[in-house]
Order: sequence, then C-alpha cells, then structure tokens
Amino acid sequence: MNTINTFIARTIRWFLIVFGLVTSATLPFAVDIHLLTPMLGGLVDYTPSSVPALRHWGIMIFGIGVLMVVAGLRPWLRFETMLFSKVEKAFMVYLFLANQDQPWAAGYFFAFIVDAVIVAYGVLYFVSGQGRPSTWVMADNAAVPGASRPVVR
Repeated sequence: MNTINTFIARTIRWFLIVFGLVTSATLPFAVDIHLLTPMLGGLVDYTPSSVPALRHWGIMIFGIGVLMVVAGLRPWLRFETMLFSKVEKAFMVYLFLANQDQPWAAGYFFAFIVDAVIVAYGVLYFVSGQGRPSTWVMADNAAVPGASRPVVR
C-alpha cells in the first residue's frame, strides 16, 4: 500500500494537469462541429439532429478537463474531480467496448485509451490514502452554519 500511496502522492498533480489538458481538447467540437469528423479520424459522422448533443458533449468534457487541471493545482478539489471524471470516463470506456463491432468505433480509439488510463489511475487514487475519506480532516463546528457551538461558561 505504501507503494501506491507514494506513486499517487508524486504523480497526482501532473497527472491531473496533463490529462486535464488532453480532456479539454473537445472544446473545438463545441465551437465548430465540422471539426468533429477530422478530429476523430474521419470515422465519426454526425447528423443535423445530433449536432446539439455533440456540441453539448464537447463543452461538458471540456469542463471536466478544466476541472481536472484546477484540481491538479488545488488539492481540496481532487476527490470530487476524480470521482466525477472517473465515472464519466468509465462510461465512455464501456461505450467504446460495447460498440467495437461498429465501423465508427475506431474513431473513438484515442479517447478510449486516454479514458481507460484515467479510470485505471482513478482506481489507484481511490485505493490510496489520498482517495479515502478516512484521511479527511473534519472542519471546526464553528465554521459550519447551523452547527451547535459549545457553550463557554
């Protein structure tokens, strides 16, 4: 367990920054949907009815990437970011594996690899000491609105 804790402690910051920047690469889809096909190897087509969903997907994934970069710089944001990004990326990995027989699936291969690495790293993060709530420090009751304060006599 010490090996995993040491690995996560030494790599979490740069992992989040680098993979956050890679994840943010979907922003061009949201800005110009015509970039979707060339960026996914010319294998993924879209229809006019799918454009709003694809553009929304592009901006949402961009947002996750930005959140990852910020979490790399702000440790207090890491747990929620890792949880959210791991769930989203695990679903993308599932979608790729479930659709391997489709001719367009190969267009998502790069995204599959990146997302699979993030999911694997996320598993290590949650197994490590940094990703478990038992290592969290509780806030002072006085800082929590509505919390009862000790009576000073």
